[in-house]
Amino acid sequence: MNSKIIIGTAKFGNSDYGFSSSEEHLSSSEMLCMADELGIEILDTSPRYGNAEKLIGDYHLRNDKRFRICTKIDNLIPNNPSNEKKIYSSVRNSIRQTNIDCIETLYLHQNDLEIISDKNIIRSLSKIKNDGLVKKLGVSVYSHEECEFALTSDIYDVIQLPISILDSHIYSSLIKKGVDKEIVARSVFLQGVLFNRNNIHAEIKQAEDLFRSISVIDSLVRKYKTDLLTLACTFVSTLKEVNYMIVGTTCSKHLSNIVN
Repeated sequence: MNSKIIIGTAKFGNSDYGFSSSEEHLSSSEMLCMADELGIEILDTSPRYGNAEKLIGDYHLRNDKRFRICTKIDNLIPNNPSNEKKIYSSVRNSIRQTNIDCIETLYLHQNDLEIISDKNIIRSLSKIKNDGLVKKLGVSVYSHEECEFALTSDIYDVIQLPISILDSHIYSSLIKKGVDKEIVARSVFLQGVLFNRNNIHAEIKQAEDLFRSISVIDSLVRKYKTDLLTLACTFVSTLKEVNYMIVGTTCSKHLSNIVN
């Protein structure tokens, strides 16, 4: 079992997500079959990812395999009494769509401090966990402040944050010395930017800074006679406090190489 790898499914429902390669891509069903064959147990999804949850559910209906599903809730409003109803409705719909009995990790898809610290939202999350609909509760953060709050909060079991060979500042400053939370790395390949650079100038404001950083990584690849994917994966997977890393690809060659 490849216990450290989680398959991200954003591209299942939105093929244009991130910076895709020109390699041949698998269908969602083919991708899930390959993930199963490679011993991958966990999928990361969201109602925001188009029909990704339904595609997972269709696979479960046709196969004996049941992946552990991490999904998210969205569209919550601070200090709003309707949040609990939204949370329960979203969770039950995700369970129904993916054809599972219980969600592995339920994340807040909104990272705003006013959302992740909202007492009514926290109370509703605790309630849904106690009801047995989810096993763990998590937040997906982008800033030091959000991560610091999640680390000090008793309600959150899991923190998902960007960690890559070019971006480990939150990990280094807040996580590296040890935490009592499950840590999940996302954007390990900067949403594909490391490998697919054709549109960087058109779509990324800091393109010149990014290219300078990438050129340093490229020089390390040449110096140590390795490849970029190996270097990127190895950097994240050897960080002591990282429990899982999410990889979002629908290319069979890339997934196989990542696992290897």
